[in-house]
Amino acid sequence: MLRRISKHKIGALLIALPLVLNGCQAVGGLDVNKAIFEASTAQSLEGKSTIIFDLVPGDQAQARASSKEQTVMKLLEHIEIHHDAIQMDSAQNVSSTGYINIANHKIAFQTYMTKEQVIIALEGGKKPIVIDLTSPSSGALPPVLVKQLEEKLQSEPFMNSLSSFLIKQLPNPGKLNVDNVREVVNGETLSLNKIHGEISGKELIPLAKTFVTNLMQDDKALKQLIGELYDLLYPLLSPQLDQWIQDNKDGKAVHNPLEGYPIPETPGSKAGAESFIGMLDILKNRDMTIEVIHTEIKQLSVFVLLGLHARKEQELSEMLPFLNDSTRVKADLYVDSTMKLRKSNLEFEAASLNAVSRGSLSSAKISIAGEYWNLNNPVKLVPLTADEDALVLEKGITAVDVLRNFTPSSEVYRLFKDDLGISKKSVLLLMEGDRYKANSRKPFLEDGVAMVPTTFLSEKLDLRVDWNEEAQTVTIIDPVNLKTIKLKSGSQTAWVNGEEIQMDKEMLQREGIHFVPLTFIVTQLGGQTEWDNEARSIQITK
Repeated sequence: MLRRISKHKIGALLIALPLVLNGCQAVGGLDVNKAIFEASTAQSLEGKSTIIFDLVPGDQAQARASSKEQTVMKLLEHIEIHHDAIQMDSAQNVSSTGYINIANHKIAFQTYMTKEQVIIALEGGKKPIVIDLTSPSSGALPPVLVKQLEEKLQSEPFMNSLSSFLIKQLPNPGKLNVDNVREVVNGETLSLNKIHGEISGKELIPLAKTFVTNLMQDDKALKQLIGELYDLLYPLLSPQLDQWIQDNKDGKAVHNPLEGYPIPETPGSKAGAESFIGMLDILKNRDMTIEVIHTEIKQLSVFVLLGLHARKEQELSEMLPFLNDSTRVKADLYVDSTMKLRKSNLEFEAASLNAVSRGSLSSAKISIAGEYWNLNNPVKLVPLTADEDALVLEKGITAVDVLRNFTPSSEVYRLFKDDLGISKKSVLLLMEGDRYKANSRKPFLEDGVAMVPTTFLSEKLDLRVDWNEEAQTVTIIDPVNLKTIKLKSGSQTAWVNGEEIQMDKEMLQREGIHFVPLTFIVTQLGGQTEWDNEARSIQITK
């Protein structure tokens, strides 16, 4: 349920992380809390941004990684995502255009995001890619009710209250200052307040302890927030509560709906059905419900605080070696006189990652820069539609499906196929015997030629195999390049894309099962085979 809560608000809070750790104090005459709050609650805007990822492989990365893995690591060392134009309307739908730089590839894109889905059009793509953000309810709540609850949780008043509450609890960072500067935003020079904040990795644990302590002490604000949440959700939940109570009386099975969500484990969230029914009467009483939820949060906070204090500083540094002075978060927020966020820069850098990544990663750096204008005014989106033929990323979709969506000359196709090798197959085939075994689909050797059933081609090499009973032919199709090989029973002639080529061995039929010469098929499709006489195996690479 939490997965779709106001993405732009969460993003704004992350950008402001080093700054919101400021408590309630003003700095340089500027109310920083108010500035951060206003920045995180913009309802519409236009803008642009650049996100840069820099990764440095660890000391064991080259030694342990295969050649393919080393190629992938090289590609991921530096990635740039440029949003040249961003539009967000009052309904929090977002459209954007821009490009991605990865290795030697520059890939233009267009995106359109709603609460239900993300549509992405990449240059060279035949169809847009769709990511479904709606997921069926995994708990006992009906899907329609889940959607209504999510909409309530994303409502502006509650999100504003939540943001304000969290900002209030956060402690002071090690470095925070405010300066008046002149900056260019969307071609216009503006007089802005620059709020600069920094946090080192060494400060994070102490700050976390202070945050949890502040949360535990601010009972009044916490209860007020819980009360707002109750008033928001109870009118929707009330009919369902009555239904559960009635179902229980009628002897029908009732399950705890909280078991279906990834929330912290507390007695309430993990209670059995019988205990859960007992909780339903409590939920009808507003004051009692607030007390119960408040107690659960306090209990969880105590567990977290005890866990943080139970670990000595030396233990924490050994467990989390990257929490040191070389790990830093820096942020600059530029706000105008009306407290609107007009520009931002965020830099996150983590070093000493060899231990936690087992030598795969030495350091990582993420830089995010953005400019914003036309805030809280009407904004026109650039829509992007997806029809029924769109490529929906879901279970069952293969790398070949993704690759075939792009033209062979496109940068995406070259990146996926040549650099990442997503369509490559490497299969080790063990030859258990040299001769054909009756009533068996196992491969065998015939006059020194390895013969495999056609099902091996489809199941292990992802090739399409069609049988024509009337013509007594088998057609093998490579779904990536659409190359076709046609074989006829009893004939050593193959037709490769219509061209006749002679094979070492004809296709054989044994008890209704067709066996084809493996090396010929693989070689014609651009792959290779390697025979290991000692292991009696064939390494297939395609």
